[in-house]
Amino acid sequence: MNQMTFPDHRPLTTAPQGAGLVPDPRQAPAAAPVMNLTDVSVFYGSYEAVRNTTMPVHTHQITAMIGPSGCGKSTVLRSLNRMNDLIPGARVAGGVTYHGQDIYERDVDPIQVRRRIGMVFQKPNPFPKSIFDNVAYGLKVNQIRDDVAGRVEQALRGAALWDEVKDKLKTSGLALSGGQQQRLCIARTIAVQPDVILMDEPCSALDPIATSKVEDLMHELAGQFTIVIVTHNMQQAARVSHHTAFFTAEVDANGVRHGRLVEFSETGRIFTNPVDKRTEDYITGRFG
Repeated sequence: MNQMTFPDHRPLTTAPQGAGLVPDPRQAPAAAPVMNLTDVSVFYGSYEAVRNTTMPVHTHQITAMIGPSGCGKSTVLRSLNRMNDLIPGARVAGGVTYHGQDIYERDVDPIQVRRRIGMVFQKPNPFPKSIFDNVAYGLKVNQIRDDVAGRVEQALRGAALWDEVKDKLKTSGLALSGGQQQRLCIARTIAVQPDVILMDEPCSALDPIATSKVEDLMHELAGQFTIVIVTHNMQQAARVSHHTAFFTAEVDANGVRHGRLVEFSETGRIFTNPVDKRTEDYITGRFG
């Protein structure tokens, strides 16, 4: 199996102390897509869970996926780094390209895909290891051996966690609070310097204060990474994202539900002037 060829991307950097406020990334101009989905359908066995999704993922911006439960948001998210490959019977039809290359081509190594397109899950999932070893885990798996300590510190700084844990790096990651654990998982993801970060409802298990910290972190990370987030919280989508994709579930003539992308646009337009009435009905609380 051939390894996928990827373009260079910026190393993880930390703004110097006293550098001032981080600009709101939502004010950035539209960037070229780093990924494109074209007529993507996802099947579990014979069941078509998501049907014909076409949308871009813009570079160094945040894309939010919203919609009611069962509309296929997380299924589409997992298709972006081939996580669905791990589900028996799952398959993806259509095209998912990363910098123009189809990630589902037969000679593409899915491990290399996930190296460049990382994932942060709904519930914090630190390993039963020290804080240091949690962050270093991806480096070891990817056989990155140079300056491991420096890379761990950079990742923890990038996840806004360094100051809270620098004196207890040998402590178990499981001893951290829920919000800290989620930021630890983000540090573990960015330690290998991915290009894209996928976040599947990363704040659903967190309290409002921890949620605010993770949202602030997303704003900062968008300067270095492309982020795609699934969220049930429409206010969160409005706060953090540049673009929003609204999904819903349609019932066919046989009574079977299929997830469908209804509308994709700039977040401000989705929430103030949606084109499709189904989008308007959802964001105004008429259904969902």
